Amino acid sequence: MSRIKLLILLSLLASLSSCRYGFVPEGSRAGKDIALEPSVNRTYLREAGLMLDSQLERAFATMGMLASDEPRQRLSCSIISARRERTTTGSLSSTDRYRLYISVLVRLSDSMGTIIWQQTFSDQGAFSEGGQDEDALEEACGQVSLQIVRAVASLEL
Repeated sequence: MSRIKLLILLSLLASLSSCRYGFVPEGSRAGKDIALEPSVNRTYLREAGLMLDSQLERAFATMGMLASDEPRQRLSCSIISARRERTTTGSLSSTDRYRLYISVLVRLSDSMGTIIWQQTFSDQGAFSEGGQDEDALEEACGQVSLQIVRAVASLEL
C-alpha cells in the first residue's frame, strides 16, 4: 500500500475515533425533553431504586435525551418485583450460581401529567454462592435501563 493511501486511511480512522455522537432515531417524538422521576422500589432490595436511577440517568444522558430546562415528558419507574433463582445444581466441587430477576413498570407522562405510554420491562443479573441478591443488582438495572431507553427512543407519540 502506498504511503499516501496509508496516511489517508490513518487520518480517516483518527477523525472517526475522535467523534462523539449519540443516536436518537428520527421521527421519535419522545425525543430529548425527558425528565426522570425518582424510582419507586416495591421490593426487598434496599438499593434497587438508587441503582436504577443511576443506570437510567447514565443511559438517557448517553443518548442525549435528558431535558435541560423544561421537559415535555416525565419518566417514572417502579421496581415491582425481584426474585432469585439458582441456575446451577449443587455439587461439592463447584459453587452455585444465582440469577436475580427484576421487573420494572415504566410510565411516560406528558407535561400535564397524563400517562401517554406504559410498559413493563424485566431482566436479570448473576451472582455466585456466598453473595447477596444486591450483587447482581447493578447488572440487572443496567440491562433494564438499556431496554427502557431503546423503547422510549423509538416511540412515535
